Amino acid sequence: KPFAITPDPRYLYLGARHAEALAHLVYGINEAGGFIQLTGEVGTGKTTTIRSLLARTPGNAEIALIINPRLSPLEFLQTICEELGVAVADSASGNSKELVDQLNRYLLRAHAAGRRVVLIVDEAQNLSAEVLEQVRLLTNLETESQKLLQIILIGQPELRSLLERNDLRQLAQRVTARYHLEPLGRDDTLAYVRHRLR
Repeated sequence: KPFAITPDPRYLYLGARHAEALAHLVYGINEAGGFIQLTGEVGTGKTTTIRSLLARTPGNAEIALIINPRLSPLEFLQTICEELGVAVADSASGNSKELVDQLNRYLLRAHAAGRRVVLIVDEAQNLSAEVLEQVRLLTNLETESQKLLQIILIGQPELRSLLERNDLRQLAQRVTARYHLEPLGRDDTLAYVRHRLR
């Protein structure tokens, strides 16, 4: 089915904008930085681009993917630890500070071993202000020269508006790259249809 609603990276059509977005994300994973923001309207290919990114992830990268961001700050930290396979003692699982400490130790070990750790949050426009503050605090985990956690926030245009709020300006200042996926133009649409049918 060439036009199934579920994205299939095997049939990904990379228009110029999608190829550029993917290049931004791959660069972001390979280079140390703060975090990346990728936005686009519903149906412009954000999730498909992310799935393609996951298929191209370098061997030295570990990915924590959060696809349901309607979480409390504590649940958010718990989910990151689960995604990365960070062993958390029962006594620590309900304590945000303990979870951040465990995560920091894990990230330091990964850094020492030459591994990159990446947190990808899809549908990030649904993050609460409290969780976004937790995201900001996670960007404080660093060595003297490098951030330990690369964060990629994916969302609808509302994410841009959210990060423009005055109370979130500290977080917005840490965005090192912003990319907005536009809908396909006429030529790309024709090429996309031909690509899928072929």
